[in-house]
Amino acid sequence: MYFYAGTQRPLRPNPIQHFLLPPFDPNDSGGIVHTVPPPELTIPPGRDLMFMRADFNGVTLDTNRWSGNPPFLAGANSTPLSMLMTPMLILYPRKWQDACLTEHAERNYTHFVITGDGWNLTANNFNPSPASIVQWAQYVQSWGFYIVYWRSSPMLDDPTLQALTDNHAIDWSIPGEEVDSKLTAEQYEAILDNTLSITANGIPIGAHFTSNYPSGFPRDSFLTSWDKYDGKVHLMWQADQNDPAGMQGARMYYARQRVNLGLVGGNGNLALNSRVYAYETMATKQLYGQCNEEYGCLRDLELLYTTRDDSRIPAVNGFGNGCRLPNGYWI
Repeated sequence: MYFYAGTQRPLRPNPIQHFLLPPFDPNDSGGIVHTVPPPELTIPPGRDLMFMRADFNGVTLDTNRWSGNPPFLAGANSTPLSMLMTPMLILYPRKWQDACLTEHAERNYTHFVITGDGWNLTANNFNPSPASIVQWAQYVQSWGFYIVYWRSSPMLDDPTLQALTDNHAIDWSIPGEEVDSKLTAEQYEAILDNTLSITANGIPIGAHFTSNYPSGFPRDSFLTSWDKYDGKVHLMWQADQNDPAGMQGARMYYARQRVNLGLVGGNGNLALNSRVYAYETMATKQLYGQCNEEYGCLRDLELLYTTRDDSRIPAVNGFGNGCRLPNGYWI
């Protein structure tokens, strides 16, 4: 049994079947929508650090099961209230934390996204210390999740990252949200180098940009040399939520070409050990009630199934915005 702050933690439940997904999207002028797993896709049967299974903004709690809605917090999803953002979960009462962790486990999600800044924490009168984030991360770890620490504002010598590392309470680090809107390319590489120094190259690092990296300035100026970080830094790719499904898959493929082959504005050198994840696809539409969990899971599945025309490019290596099989079973 696990204990936290004097309270016994429920045992992690087994995964269960959930609602069916809607039909696959049709092909569109932007590209083909892939509806079957490609031969290169290998989904590990159990927990795997490098195959990400997460949903930071899509899991919608069963309000009947939990006797109503969670409390409304500033900046949280309101359509519906029961769709919780995992970086904000630290703000909720323990009942709702455990409800959310339970339902993530029942979807077979293995990675859980937390933060130490941004995400409306201060708007809800919470000013976390590194120690409080470590305590929270350890509780989430006790449920059997890998901890993905996604810092909103990138910074050098992040004290929370240091504390998480010192306490073995971190499994992935994403140092910054949409970094091309906040830093220059040179500043960001300094952040990556600093992050790798703090973690002593001990955990994988995720890079997160505005939608459709590496297309368009200044996105195209960031990480033109992925070979420098081969196998150490990986792409947490963000889609344009307004693109149709085929277009999303095609644009993600440009990103895979940049990362692995050094194409699409790269330096032409290979980085075959860096992975690309369908990390953020429909989260903003979900925030505004324009997309439900099932359709968000469908979009990530379509991206996961997107194949390649060069055998050197690895398969898409997981998801961060929810995914399941068409029949409602877990991945």
